[in-house]
Formats: sequence, structure tokens, C-alpha cells
Amino acid sequence: MGRYSWPNFTRFWFPAIVYSGIIFMASSIPDVRTPFPEFEFDKFLHVIEYAPFGFLLARAMRGTWTSMPGKALGTWVVLLSFVYAVSDEYHQLFVHGRSINGLDLLADTVGGILGWYLFAVLTRHKTGKI
Repeated sequence: MGRYSWPNFTRFWFPAIVYSGIIFMASSIPDVRTPFPEFEFDKFLHVIEYAPFGFLLARAMRGTWTSMPGKALGTWVVLLSFVYAVSDEYHQLFVHGRSINGLDLLADTVGGILGWYLFAVLTRHKTGKI
């Protein structure tokens, strides 16, 4: 995006911002119990939760900074997914029955990476480049 364009910013960033709000709301639910706690099933759910977030971040960044190289885009998506996951885990300190969990943070970050990877594969398939 060469010049500031509110419609383009809204088009690309609004979905990522809304989805981050959905993650925040889900993290606000107290005393969450997942099926099969002995298998750490919730880690799978964390990956599934953050994969769309990584995809939407990649989409927003590609739509905003069209000339950003693919590796830089991936680095930023992973970094932003991680930073948001840290803030999400911290937020859970204030929710009854929730706590900070390093494996949740790792699963969130892996989800962000998978989202970026899916975006990269789909983009490469459409355009021949990331």
C-alpha cells in the first residue's frame, strides 16, 4: 500500500482484528474443561485456534505491504502470533480457573506458523510467488 488508504486497511486488517477479539473472548471463559485432558487435547485446540489468526495476519500484511519478501512476512507473522499468544496467556491470569501455560504458548505459535504456511502455499499456487 503506497499511500494510506482507509478502505484497504479495513479490508485487510479488520478480519485479523476481529479474530483477535474472538480469541480474547474465548480466553475469557472461566474453568474450561476439554475432552480427554489426559491427552493434552487442548494443545490441538490451541493450534486450530491460532492457525486462522496466522492466515489472517499474513493476508493483512501482504495486502498492506505488497513488496515484503515472503521470509520477512513469515517472520512477522510468527512474531505477531507469538506476541499475541503471550498477551493471551497473561490475560488468562485474571480469569478464574485459567493460568499461563508454556505449552499453550507453543501450540498457539505453531498455529500461527501453520496459518502463515497455508497462506504461503495458497498464494504461491495463485501467483507463483509468496
